[in-house]
Amino acid sequence: MTTIRNPQTDPSTMVRGLGNPRSDLIDLMTSEVGRMVARRIDDAHGYDTAKPSKAVRSAAVRMVEIVRALDRDQMEACHAELNRFFRLVPFSEAIPVAIEIELKWPHHIETLPEANQRLDLIRKGGEYAMIFSPEKIENVLACIAEIEARQ
Repeated sequence: MTTIRNPQTDPSTMVRGLGNPRSDLIDLMTSEVGRMVARRIDDAHGYDTAKPSKAVRSAAVRMVEIVRALDRDQMEACHAELNRFFRLVPFSEAIPVAIEIELKWPHHIETLPEANQRLDLIRKGGEYAMIFSPEKIENVLACIAEIEARQ
């Protein structure tokens, strides 16, 4: 499991002039609802989260370390590669990378279309969580997965 560093207290993640990470977004991604939505996204793409691939998981862990080592210019220069990563790696495995990007450069994750699509679904799941019980959310997500599978 990847540890998440606090950018306000950890000098290795402090970034000047890039804004503050959105803790509400990070909390949502790591919440039960966020994980539930990520599993549904992965199911729709044929990835069985109950049997995670060691290769996929290790690639995600390596990507966290790579993102952690990048500065703003480097992150901007590898925009296409990051977008490709989010397209190819199941989102439940890519959440630590999304969090690291948010910690490093707040709001930059939204410039990556593949990641932003999945974050939008997690945000919608968070909105449903405020209205419905977890069981109802699970049913709504199942319906969404069926619709996405047909597209």
